Amino acid sequence: MTHDLRIEETAPEDPAFAVVRERVGYPLAEEPVPGGARCLMAWRGDEPVARCALTTADGLHGAPGRTGMIGHYEATERAAGVAILAEALRVLPDVDRVLGPINGSTWARYRLALPGAAPPFLSEPTNPAEYVDDFTAAGFRVAAWYESARVTDLSTPDPRAAAAPERLRARGVAVRALRPDRFDEELEALYAVTVEAFAENLYYSPISFAEFRARYAPLRPLLDPELVRLAQDEEGRLLGYVFAFPDLLTTSVGRRTRVVLKTLASAQGARGLGLGTFLSDEIRRLAHERGYTEVIHALMHVQNASVGISRQTADVFRRYALYEWTP
Repeated sequence: MTHDLRIEETAPEDPAFAVVRERVGYPLAEEPVPGGARCLMAWRGDEPVARCALTTADGLHGAPGRTGMIGHYEATERAAGVAILAEALRVLPDVDRVLGPINGSTWARYRLALPGAAPPFLSEPTNPAEYVDDFTAAGFRVAAWYESARVTDLSTPDPRAAAAPERLRARGVAVRALRPDRFDEELEALYAVTVEAFAENLYYSPISFAEFRARYAPLRPLLDPELVRLAQDEEGRLLGYVFAFPDLLTTSVGRRTRVVLKTLASAQGARGLGLGTFLSDEIRRLAHERGYTEVIHALMHVQNASVGISRQTADVFRRYALYEWTP
């Protein structure tokens, strides 16, 4: 029913913009709306019932031309959700495609989680199952699939990692934990490897170190430095790293039960050393030693190399979709 529905442009600081999300309910904090975004609100009478924020970007990897993006999408009812998505498509002119949901870039929260029984983990996108149908009804189709998997047998090493320590030592590679007393310096090294490793990812766009730091710095209080492993050559150059943290959303008998492996990255020159397999197995080993019962391999594009590493030891438990509309 849309006859009493109205859609208006608003500002992200409009209190009603936050009300829609609060009514849906989430375990994660709101992400800021990107600067320059256009925000839409749908009202039924005096009640805010749907919202979204609109941005554009040129030359995303694998998406030539101009891309429109619908982010911060929330809806308390199907009709309002489909209507605001249709309005977003109308007011995003001169674009080659529209992606959603995506909060401005793939560095921010994006994708829809498909229905599953497992509880959400920290950093996972969460949404009502109905949002999938909202995007489909508005004419979107799936542009990319992603998955998360879990390792529940933490006592068994990945056999492919067995020969890695000797091979890495022969190449002068040493692996160490994050140094929290040099956090900003460590982040600079992680940033350099990350932007190199992810440059070929679908829909990638570069960000500055300041933006990278703003995204990772809030995780600092959550970190166990031993769960962030850095691989360096003899000259101290970072070749790759794995970034994992305890999942604050899962607790049993007063303690955390699982670890989230968020990022696994290798510099181009370190490919072929088996570094990704070794670092992933290091997180399994360390989690087991610390009494965790599960490691999550989080949010992997189904065609990424990390999926090949993960599928040897982990079982997929949730899938995600990013949607696309084309004129």
